Amino acid sequence: MPRCPATASSGREGRMVKADRPFRSLSTGEQVMLLVSGLFSVVPFLVALLAFLIGTIPLFPPIALVPNVGLVLMFLFALYRPSQLPVWAAVPLGVAVDLLHSFPLGVHAVALPLFMLAVQWVDSKTRRLHWFGDWLISIPFIMAGQALLWLLSIVAGPSVPLLPFLTQGLTSIAIFPFVAFLFVSVQRRFVDRISS
Repeated sequence: MPRCPATASSGREGRMVKADRPFRSLSTGEQVMLLVSGLFSVVPFLVALLAFLIGTIPLFPPIALVPNVGLVLMFLFALYRPSQLPVWAAVPLGVAVDLLHSFPLGVHAVALPLFMLAVQWVDSKTRRLHWFGDWLISIPFIMAGQALLWLLSIVAGPSVPLLPFLTQGLTSIAIFPFVAFLFVSVQRRFVDRISS
């Protein structure tokens, strides 16, 4: 019989029960909690995918003014909650983004994990004091992420201009405080309550 290595919360006691037993030998409540906890791990992936979908809204400004909300959200996940959206999850997310945005296949699948690894590495070497410092450190990361997307797009496909990537990076930096406020509010209100 297959074993389930995760943990499930037993309903009445509120404590975590290690599911070292086969799945079928668990009580119905433990099975439901095990499945629900597995579904919660998919939510950050879907939220990031929805953030990248914002870029597909049909707006027709003269320059690329739609921010790359997905890149900002990837920065926030890498900085604040790396366990919720691990680096390996950025690969399938990048493939989905490439398909949605009609990029050459593999551009985001390579750029997003490298972006997250760089953010986590710098975060491990520095000390954050205030959210304003996070906003300042996001500026070179977001612009470098946009430049990396542009370079990989050139390597993988036809030549594309740099200006749309730069303007999208600048608008992404401009909306960073708003996205960070939403991210932290949702994390505190919902995720921290569920996990505690």
